[in-house]
Amino acid sequence: MKFTLEELLEEKSFIAWAIHDKNKSVWEKFFEDHPEFRVKAYKAREIIRLLKDSYEIPDEESVVEMWQNIERFERLHKQKVRKIKLRRIIGWAAFFLILVTAGITVYVLTNENNTNYRFATAPIENNSDKARLVLSGGEEITLKKDNSSIALGQDDKLIIDNDSIINLASKENEAKPNVEMNEVIIPFGKRSELLLADGTKVWLNAGSKFAFPTRFTSGKREVILEGEACFKVAKNKDKPFVVKAGQLDISVLGTYFDVSAYPSDNTIQTVLVEGSVAVKKNTLFGLGNNEVVMQPYQKVNFNKQNSEMEVLDEPDANVYLVWTEGWLQFSKESMFSVLHKLERYYNVKIKFPTNFSSPELITGKLDLKDSLDEVMMALADVAQIDYRINGKVIHIEKKLKELRKR
Repeated sequence: MKFTLEELLEEKSFIAWAIHDKNKSVWEKFFEDHPEFRVKAYKAREIIRLLKDSYEIPDEESVVEMWQNIERFERLHKQKVRKIKLRRIIGWAAFFLILVTAGITVYVLTNENNTNYRFATAPIENNSDKARLVLSGGEEITLKKDNSSIALGQDDKLIIDNDSIINLASKENEAKPNVEMNEVIIPFGKRSELLLADGTKVWLNAGSKFAFPTRFTSGKREVILEGEACFKVAKNKDKPFVVKAGQLDISVLGTYFDVSAYPSDNTIQTVLVEGSVAVKKNTLFGLGNNEVVMQPYQKVNFNKQNSEMEVLDEPDANVYLVWTEGWLQFSKESMFSVLHKLERYYNVKIKFPTNFSSPELITGKLDLKDSLDEVMMALADVAQIDYRINGKVIHIEKKLKELRKR
């Protein structure tokens, strides 16, 4: 069973774990079985700990009984006026405290709903092969090309693959209340390019979701990303461009950068090539100094588990963006990381034998326009591995180095 945030805040077993660390093994097992649920659970725990006292507020009958006891005590002992005034002050203070607690709860829940956009579509599965566009009215349009193009004009006309034209203005009159934005869903093995109404260019990588409005009408241009995307943002000093990627808000005026925020990854990675970017962690009430301003050729790694950001100089920043041109370039990267990216690009599953290890860091460049077999042959020479392709499963059988030693 999976829980919503509201259900977690009322679940007694979860509250006991959040406050007193009870049922720890049960919830840790649940997080292992549902890793995508861990972020929501830790946010709920943060809320519960912040509002810990609110979980001990007496019920209505107890409150009535308390006041009756106070009034009985007043009659028996004929309290003086000063004590009566004090009681009233205490009563108003208690009432105010309850109002504040309720207000905090409402604010937190409202803030949660505003900052964490919920895609209307289900999570992307490894065996999914249909790229699609979901309009804010609920209509789904299949994207037939492996690398589709979507252009949104100033006149609310959507052009797909330089062919079909959709009038979004007429579609929005039929909008369903549960769908807030237009959504692009790119399964593993496919990619897409998107031109937004303000002139911003977006490249979407395999296994990604992207939500965008038909028009940017507020004081900022806000979009939602789940997966990896490269942005070339059109400059507009009056309207910052904000990418909401998991637990981060990435704000820019005009720049060229890449964001990798796959739900299954332990980190959210931002790499900057041009301009400047402010990377900020979403926190309750915006408390704390949690913003990092990036400069060109820097990389920020945000660890989801400990909520820490690491800023690194990245002289080879362009390497992280060449996937938009159909290349996979890597420099001193682990073989497992490279193979994991190939899983997404080609929509395959890569399996290793028991106790397989590869501590070496590899450097190279792969042409993703080649077939899977050609790419694996090139990688095998660089990483010194042997492999076998069986349909959509690649078996890494042994390391050639180990074979030569025998």
